[in-house]
This record gives sequence, structure tokens and C-alpha cells, in this order.
Amino acid sequence: MQDAGTVRYGRLNDFRMEHIMLGGAEMNGSGAPATGVPRWRQQVQYAVGHTLNDFYTLQPEVRRETPVQFLLERRWPPKGHAFPSLMHYWDIKQAVADELMRIVAGNHTGEIPVMLYEQWHVPVPELEIELAMIFQLAWSSGQEGRCLNIQKFMVSGNEDVITGFLHMASVFCHQAYGKPAETIGIYSLLDGRRHIFDGAGIPLQESLDYVRLLSVFLEREEHAEGCMKNGSRRNDRDEPILRGYGLM
Repeated sequence: MQDAGTVRYGRLNDFRMEHIMLGGAEMNGSGAPATGVPRWRQQVQYAVGHTLNDFYTLQPEVRRETPVQFLLERRWPPKGHAFPSLMHYWDIKQAVADELMRIVAGNHTGEIPVMLYEQWHVPVPELEIELAMIFQLAWSSGQEGRCLNIQKFMVSGNEDVITGFLHMASVFCHQAYGKPAETIGIYSLLDGRRHIFDGAGIPLQESLDYVRLLSVFLEREEHAEGCMKNGSRRNDRDEPILRGYGLM
């Protein structure tokens, strides 16, 4: 596993997978396909990402005395044209704040994360790709033969994104650590849903097959978007996503 270095293969980024999956699923107000993730959701993901980063950067004893809603308030986007209405703005803010408070109240309260909004790369020789993943939160495993408890936070759930992240994380753990994750948890903040998967219950070959197909799909989509003119250059449209993950 590495956090920087020369790319041996074409890189498969989890944030590009998420961007394309979400962009393809969104519809704008007129019923026509949207060109990407709605701006309000990008802004909320940005606020959530930085709030969680701010909160879990604190030592556990300080976290217990720091209301997460206070940190969220500092990061929350201003009222503006990104939200369809003022009521929508306040509804989203209240729902996200309530769910974050519920999550952090019992989420590894006495531990320090081993990964906190970091991007990691690992080569997958059998697929001839380099897998790049952003881990929002990852904790040490309490089970022998397992590597991590991984947590991902989404403004709203999307089955394609959840499936893609699950298989990418499975391949990553096996390639980087030689063993499965203990758990992979995906949290959908607006509806309060939690998807907790046992890493050992995800067949590695199934994940490899999925990631192989995903890499072909994303390559075709990126060609269609004109995003592959220079494979080493990040497209400007990725910047809101990277900011949302706390990486910019």
C-alpha cells in the first residue's frame, strides 16, 4: 500500500466511480438528465466531510466535550441558489445534523482512527489497474485475521455506489493487507440507513470480477465525457468531490 508514487497501471478512482454513478442517477427539475451531482449535495457532502474530519482529528477526551453540531455549523453552506427552496435547505440541515449526532455518540468513542480522510493507492496486477480509494474513517480491527473497520458516509444512499465501494474496498484490503476487512459500514445520512457488511463474507473473486467490469465501464464513461485526454491530469469536475472528502 502506498499514499503516493508512480502509477504502473491505469488508475481506478473510487471518487470517479461515485461521481459517474450518482451523476447518471440524478434528474433535474425539468425531467431531463442532469449533468452531474446537484450542487446542493456537493456542498452538503463537503460540509459533512470536513465536519467529520474536524471531529475525529480531536483526541477522544476532547471529542466527548465537543458537540458535532457546533463543528457542522462552521462548515455548513450558506443559504443560496444551490438548494431548491429555503424549506429544503433547513430540512436537509436538520436531518444531517440529527444523524451525525446519533452516529458519533457511539462511534469508536475512545479510539483514534488509523485512517482519516486519506487517499491510498494499491496495484492490482491481475486486473492491471491501480486501485485508488479515499477512506473517510477506518479503525483498527479487533479480530485476528482481519485488517480494518471501514466507514463511509454519504448524504443519501445509492445502491450502485454502495455496491461499487463494497467490492473496491474488498479488493483493496486483500491487496494491501492480504486479508479481508472486519466490517465495511456505509451510512446514508438523509434516511438514517446503515449498511454493515462482514468483510470475510464478500467473496474475493466476486469482487475482482466486479472491479474488472467496473474499470471497463468507467473507462468508457470517461471517454464519453472527454475526461481521458490526459490520464495523469485530474479533471476539474472532480474538484468538488475531492473537497467533499476533505482532500482539498
